[in-house]
Amino acid sequence: MAPYSHMHFRDSFLYSENIRFSIPGGLKTAKKDWYPLMIAFTDDAGFSRYIGEEASFTVLYTFGYFDLIKGRSVYFSPESSYYSSFYGGYAVKLESGRPFGYNDDGNINIEELARVPRFDQISLVLPSIGCPEQLRVFEEDILSITDNVSYAGHSGWVRIDSDILTTGPVHSYSGYRTGYLQFGRPPSETGGSDYPPVKLKGRAYVRYFHDLGATFVLYVMAPDWEVIDACDGELLCKAVIQRR
Repeated sequence: MAPYSHMHFRDSFLYSENIRFSIPGGLKTAKKDWYPLMIAFTDDAGFSRYIGEEASFTVLYTFGYFDLIKGRSVYFSPESSYYSSFYGGYAVKLESGRPFGYNDDGNINIEELARVPRFDQISLVLPSIGCPEQLRVFEEDILSITDNVSYAGHSGWVRIDSDILTTGPVHSYSGYRTGYLQFGRPPSETGGSDYPPVKLKGRAYVRYFHDLGATFVLYVMAPDWEVIDACDGELLCKAVIQRR
């Protein structure tokens, strides 16, 4: 996945504007938790169409660790604490110069920010594993918003915790999908329905960087808060965002 990730980073505004945006992957812990590499994906055109405004969009992400015996990530395993789980970051820059995800008064715009993970799940992730459009769901219920959080070497973050209802990735293999390149091949039989809904927990840190002219989001979503708290304290908090 490294050459693929590098290609997408080279296509991003982060590269063209000499911005460092890095988040440790699963190699940084001694546990079997996350896939070792952080992967970059850029889709300026797709995100611009989705929000109806010219924008630059790059996501950094990784997912549950790869089970070598089963030949697939535990992303596909409903019994795992890392089922349907991701962590990483988003970088969004609007051509207009307006701070994405913020109102004119400087407060966050929850509705606009929610479009980022929804686009990621419904337009990028789920189609890549063959999920039919009518089964794709992503809904958030905000539990708490905390302002002026110091995090990842910067003050002024907003932390958002939420409950998430989305489409689970487990399904029976019926033919090749591009997403299998990273997640591995799903089981031949699941013993249940394909792409069932799943309830997750989510945490996001949001900050607009005036010197970089872009909004950055650090996020993790997983089935329980224990996984989220561990990722938050061991990995996500070590993100680096700065001009090179």
